[in-house]
Formats: sequence, C-alpha cells, structure tokens
Amino acid sequence: MSLRALPIALAGAALLLEGCPKPAPVVRQQRFSATPEATQLVAIVPFYPRPTLTRSSGEGGVSPDEAASLVTRFVTEALAGQGFAVVPAVDVEVAFTGSGVPVPRLDPRASATLAAREFGATGVLLGEVLRYRERGGAAYGTSRPASVSFLVTLYQAPTGERLWRGQFDETQQALGANVLNAPRYPGGGTRWLTAGELARWGAGEIATTLRAAH
Repeated sequence: MSLRALPIALAGAALLLEGCPKPAPVVRQQRFSATPEATQLVAIVPFYPRPTLTRSSGEGGVSPDEAASLVTRFVTEALAGQGFAVVPAVDVEVAFTGSGVPVPRLDPRASATLAAREFGATGVLLGEVLRYRERGGAAYGTSRPASVSFLVTLYQAPTGERLWRGQFDETQQALGANVLNAPRYPGGGTRWLTAGELARWGAGEIATTLRAAH
C-alpha cells in the first residue's frame, strides 16, 4: 500500500468502526449492598437448570442437568482463579443430602443458614442456567453459533440477604457482524466456540466482575 493510499484506508477503517455498535458489558450486574466480608468464604450451591432449558443438540450436546453442572464447575474454578475462597458445590450438596434434605437450589435463606453453620461461609452463590445451546458445525464453519445464558446471585450468610447479581447472556457473533465485539471471545473471534468454551469464558467474566465489585 502506498503512503498516499494509507490515509484513505485508515479513514475507511474508522468509518467501519464508527458504524459498529459499542459492545455491551459481557456481564450485566446489579449491586444491592457492598459487603466485602460476604466474599471471605463463598459456598457454591449447585446451579439450577431452568425448566425451559432443553437438551442441547448436535455433537457434544448435553442435558439440562449436565449443563447446570458444567456451568457450576466453570464458575467455581473461575472464582478460585480470582482468589476467592470457595466451598465447592459437591460439598454443599453432601451437607444437605447427608441431613436428608434436598438441595434448595432456589432458596437462599436455607442455603445461607446451612453454609454458615456447616462451613463457616460468609456468603452463598446461587445460579440458574437459562440457555445452553451447542454450536452447529465445526470451529471454522458453523450453521448455528453457540449460545449460553446464566444468572448468579450472591447472598450474605447466614442471613440470606441479596448482595450482588450478575448475568452472562451471549450468542457468539461472527467477526464481520461487529468488529469491536468479536475479538473479545477466546481465540480473538477467529473461530466458532463450543457452548462449553463460551460458558467457561462467561464464568471467567462473572468472577472478574464480582472481584471488581467487592
């Protein structure tokens, strides 16, 4: 490219970027109360698969319960990676089932009470998986992009007071659809992610956002 053509090319690129909508935050969050103490030890309650969640189709498709389990694990690992002390979901589940009580995945007060009593937890994290759709096709050619949505809420233990909520809701976009958004994905938007890769990325963004909030 000649030096004369360079300003024209740069101007064209600027116009292209100007026409692209600014990417929204990866995680939409709500802060209800600022209490850093709640994250000193966070108990993870096994996530709940919404009744509308269906088995993801295609190669690598998983059931709603499997999707909820995967997202629970991804979020737990991401929180630990951000330096949070966590009580894994399997330990919380054993504590409930050992007492002959089903895990109250949607009952923050019951979860917070048990987590504080059994583990000395200062907070509990409850989650719901709303959508977990596998991509159709391969990494470099897909008929349908992966799409994942999940919601997590942090509550104080043992009171069950709601403190913070974050939601990840993403359907992967092609690089050409929005040149500002696609490069945020793992791999820089150069390939199509699986639902697992998309969910793991979302879990990392959840953990990073929660760390910044507390």
